[in-house]
Amino acid sequence: MIRLGERVRSERLRRNLSQEHMCKVMGITIPTYRKIESGDGTVEFRYVARCLGVFGYTDALGELIPEAQPEVRLKDLLAPQRKHASHPRKSDGKAS
Repeated sequence: MIRLGERVRSERLRRNLSQEHMCKVMGITIPTYRKIESGDGTVEFRYVARCLGVFGYTDALGELIPEAQPEVRLKDLLAPQRKHASHPRKSDGKAS
């Protein structure tokens, strides 16, 4: 979270925006915004998402979660592997 906060602060300064302006646009208090910039992990994610939205980075939020992989269940991993039945043996024509 600290690195994210540093990047948010750098982006705000690069765009020459004040913390007060960000708070007005995002609809949050200055202490909450300062928590975002400081990387405080107790801030609600929705506020971080709003902040990224102000900068136009909402598409980046989708990259936070990797694509879903096919579901593998524990019971499938532990299930014994089925073996194919062997073919019946051909008799060689000799009577026993």
